[in-house]
Amino acid sequence: MLSAGVDDTADSPKELAMAIARRAKKAEKSGHYSQAFVLYSEATAMRPEERKYRAAMERMRPRAAEESKSAQSGEKAPAHPPKDVPPEDMFDSFTAKEVAEARPLADIPQLRARPGLQDFDLSADARTLFNRVAVAFGLEVVFDGDYPSGGQTIRFRVSRVDYREALDDLEAATGSFIIPISSKVFMAAQDNVAKRNDLERTMAVTIPIPSAVTTQELTEITQVLRQTLNIEKIGWDTADASIIIRDRVSRVLPAAALLRQLTSYRPEVMVELEFLEVTESDMATYGINLTNTYTAYYLGHLQNTMTTVPSTVMNLVTFGGGRTLFGLTVAEAQAMFNESDNKSNTLYHAQIRGVAGQPASLHIGDKYPIITSGYYGAVTTPGTVFAPPPSITFEDLGLEIKVTPYIHGMDATSLNLEASFEVLTGAAVNGIPVIGQRSFKSNADVRNGQWNIIGSMLSKTRSRAITGFWGLAQTPLFGELFKQTTKDDEDANILIGVRTSLLSLPPDQIVTETLRVGSDPRPHIPL
Repeated sequence: MLSAGVDDTADSPKELAMAIARRAKKAEKSGHYSQAFVLYSEATAMRPEERKYRAAMERMRPRAAEESKSAQSGEKAPAHPPKDVPPEDMFDSFTAKEVAEARPLADIPQLRARPGLQDFDLSADARTLFNRVAVAFGLEVVFDGDYPSGGQTIRFRVSRVDYREALDDLEAATGSFIIPISSKVFMAAQDNVAKRNDLERTMAVTIPIPSAVTTQELTEITQVLRQTLNIEKIGWDTADASIIIRDRVSRVLPAAALLRQLTSYRPEVMVELEFLEVTESDMATYGINLTNTYTAYYLGHLQNTMTTVPSTVMNLVTFGGGRTLFGLTVAEAQAMFNESDNKSNTLYHAQIRGVAGQPASLHIGDKYPIITSGYYGAVTTPGTVFAPPPSITFEDLGLEIKVTPYIHGMDATSLNLEASFEVLTGAAVNGIPVIGQRSFKSNADVRNGQWNIIGSMLSKTRSRAITGFWGLAQTPLFGELFKQTTKDDEDANILIGVRTSLLSLPPDQIVTETLRVGSDPRPHIPL
C-alpha cells in the first residue's frame, strides 16, 4: 500500500498544496512515480483551479500504473530519469515532445484480483477497511488527498463474495467510489459530484453503425441513450457511418454496450407471395343463318349485246324475257351450332428475404421505353434545323413487389405490402402504348408458417347477342328459324396469398447482456 502524509505547517491551502507539489516533484525525480502520483492528486484536490497540478497528476498516472505492474511481476523498475531534466519536460504544459511521446490509446484499466471468495467481519474506519479488503484480494489502494483519516467506525460484514462484490459493498458502506489505476492498484475517493467530475476518467469511443439502420431509427436510439444514461456528448460521423460518444467511463461503457445491442441484431424473415388467376370462358353460337341480302341482275339484250353474270353468283331465279329478263339471287339458309370452352390457370410465385422494419422490393419483368415528349411537325425554316431527341421513360412491366415486415414474436408478422402487375394491352393513344395494371396495397397481420389470403378479385361477364332477319327474328317460335344467337360467359378469379417464415429469432427470444449502471447520483464504475 502506498500512503503519503504532509508534515508542513502551512498557513493556507495554497501554501500546503505548493509544499505537497514540491515533495511530489522530488519523488518523481527519484523515480517513485506511484508516490508522486498520490502527492500530485492531493495537491490537485486542495487547489482544483491549478491546472499544472492536474497536468502533472495525469502525466504520472501511466507511470504509476507501470511501476505497480512491474512490482507485482517482479520486473525491474524503470531507471531513474536524469537529474538535469528541464522543468518544461516535467509539468506546466503539454509540449510537442510530450505529445510525440504519449503512449498509444489503451483500454480502461481493470482490476485483476486474486480469484476466490472471501468472508469479512470487520469494524474499523474507512481507510482501514479498504486496506484490509485490498490486501485480502492481492490489491493495493491509494487514497485521494481529501479522503478523511480516521472517522467513525464502520461494521463491515459480508460472506462468500468475490473482489467485485466486496468492493461494491464497501463503496456503499463508506460512501466512496473506486477508480482502477492499474491491474493491481485502485484509488478510493469520497463519492460526490465534484470528486467524480475531477477524478473519474473521461473517454471517447467510436462505434460503427450497420447500414441496415435508418436515420430515423438512429435518431430514436440516440434519444434513448441520452435519456437513459444522461450522456454528455454524442456525435454522428456520416462519412464513416459511426457514432462517437464522449463522457465519463461509468456512462460511456454501458452506453456503448447498449448501443451495440440496439443496432447489432435485426431479425430476418422470408416472405412468399403468390398471385393465382383462374379464368374460364364459354362461348356458344347457334341458330339458322338466313341470307337477308338479295342481289338483282339484268339479263336482257340491249343492242345485240348480252349481259354476263359473274361466275361467283349462283342460284339465280329469273323472270321476264327478252329485254326484260332479270335474275334474283336465291336465299340461303345454314343451320349452325358452335361452342368454344377455354380454361386457364396462371400462378406467379415470388420469394423475398427481408430485414424487420426495412422495405424489400422485387421486380420480375422488363423495362419498356415509352416516349413522353418529342419534336414533331413540318419544318418551314430553310437550312438544317436541329431536332432534339425525344424524351423517354422506362416503365416497369411484369410483377413488382415491395414489402416491409414487422416481426411480433414467434407467431405473427405485420406486412406493409404493395404489389402490381403491368402488361401491354396492345392499344395505343397518339402512338403511346396503353399499359394495363393491376395493383394491390395492404397492411395485414399474418401467422408465420401459414398461407394467408390477403386479397382477391372476382369478375363475371355474361353477354348474349342475337342477329337475324329483321321483323321475322322477333316472331315467337317461328322466329327461331330466322335468327342466330351468340352467348359468351367469362369468369375470372384472382387470389393473392402470402406466407412468412422466420429465418432468425425475434428480439424477444434473444438473451441480452445485463448492464449494471448504478443510480444517477452513484453511477457504477467497472472494476
